[in-house]
Amino acid sequence: MRGRSPQTAPRIPSIREFEVDLLAIALAVAAVVVPIPQDWIENVYTNSTFAALNHAFVSITNVVPVSVGDVEAIVAIVVLIVAWVGSLSAVPHWERGRTALRMSVHTLGWIAFLVIAFELLWGWNYRRETVSQRIVYDASTVTDAAVAAFSQRIVDTLNREVGPAHAENKLDRQKLAVAFLPLVGRLGDDWNVTLTEPKATLLEPYYEAAGIGGQYSPFSFETLLNTSFLPFEVPRALAHEWAHVAGFTDEGDANYIGTLACLRSDDPLIQYSGAFWTYDELPEAQRLRLKLDPRVVADFKASRIRFARHYIPAIFSFQWQLYDRYLRSSGVRGGVASYGFFLRLLVGSQLDSQGLPLVKRMQRAS
Repeated sequence: MRGRSPQTAPRIPSIREFEVDLLAIALAVAAVVVPIPQDWIENVYTNSTFAALNHAFVSITNVVPVSVGDVEAIVAIVVLIVAWVGSLSAVPHWERGRTALRMSVHTLGWIAFLVIAFELLWGWNYRRETVSQRIVYDASTVTDAAVAAFSQRIVDTLNREVGPAHAENKLDRQKLAVAFLPLVGRLGDDWNVTLTEPKATLLEPYYEAAGIGGQYSPFSFETLLNTSFLPFEVPRALAHEWAHVAGFTDEGDANYIGTLACLRSDDPLIQYSGAFWTYDELPEAQRLRLKLDPRVVADFKASRIRFARHYIPAIFSFQWQLYDRYLRSSGVRGGVASYGFFLRLLVGSQLDSQGLPLVKRMQRAS
């Protein structure tokens, strides 16, 4: 009688495999927590390494018609599932616990690698000086009178540009770039930023449910923007994401840059979009005092209807609590509350004749 063939013994992982995983985890922790001088971040990282990455990859992903990030995510998920299923199915059931432990360590090693890649590709920009540290800004000038004057400017812009903005109805991205690039140059980018083309994402249903309008993806060097945005919502939303493309990570800074870029433009739709996104941040007393053109009121109603169409409160709350923790862990004081700080910056910053902020290095130079 033929004897039973012995079952193939599972491969025991080498110590070297675990050493590589542990090294990746240690490097990821170091990349996140080890202090780095701001001068090095500004000059060696942002204005050199990060600038080179921007020039090399954004122009490539811009010509790809679909989201590269979606493709990367799908490939990563498939590879992870295949690796786990293949490893567990290749061993007898009594060995699966040890195999699952081994795969867990390897998965942590791959996550650590992604953390390192994130920091190198974009994340170290969180260590840059914030806009409020760069510009000539005096908090004491943010008085009730100054806020009232700024509120009047926003409402005047809305009422004046609503007609021309609706007539234009489609963003000219070149005009937005003309207003945007000198601004980030003034704020510290001494390189010509290659700007992203907005794309849709397969995650858009989740984004809409969570109230996410857009995202810059550092792993794919592209901007994902909500395709349901109304035409007058697009310019400021895109300019906000472009601020991230330019290496400004703080959400309040991105709001400041995006809004100021729109307000300094001579294009009606772009100006209108900047004022539109700013209006809800004005103090309630000012919004009650100032009167909007009925067409502007209709635009706000249309925007609320668009937002509410797919909005799910539970997902919204979960997403923003999660993002708040992420921002705080990245050194953004105030977390998601940093989004609203841009209004104080807009009121309290000094602008030159071109609508560009005065910065402290200009003061020192003079």
